[in-house]
Amino acid sequence: MKEEYTLIISLVIASAALITALLALIKYHSKSANINLLKTQIEGSELLISQLRLSLSDVQKQLILLNETLTNQQVENEQVSKQLEHRIKILNQDIKKQSETIEQVKLQQPEDKLYSRAQKLVLLGADVAELMTECDLPQAEAEMLVTLHKRKL
Repeated sequence: MKEEYTLIISLVIASAALITALLALIKYHSKSANINLLKTQIEGSELLISQLRLSLSDVQKQLILLNETLTNQQVENEQVSKQLEHRIKILNQDIKKQSETIEQVKLQQPEDKLYSRAQKLVLLGADVAELMTECDLPQAEAEMLVTLHKRKL
């Protein structure tokens, strides 16, 4: 019987060793599967990184082109601005000259004001006496304005 106990104990130990070996094999296989999964994920990440680098390179090229375009447009806008400033300066000078000329004309011909006023009065129906009084015109000139107005009608 002692031999039977020894045999049973040996079988139990052998069974335990076999079970331990099987468990170790299962654990190894599980880790191996995890390692393979991680390797696949790493390969996918590396592919994604490669694609991202290409996209980044394309975006950088586009930014360089856009920057060059914007620089060219800025230079062009500055040139146009300078041209416009020059034109404005010339136009302001022309306006100043014209204003001076208008003032000179106004000062040189005060009698033209009287004739313009007389003409307006005739259009409103003024007679010779009114023209003589209001515009300080001689009778002949007042009669002539009234006659010209009647002929136009």
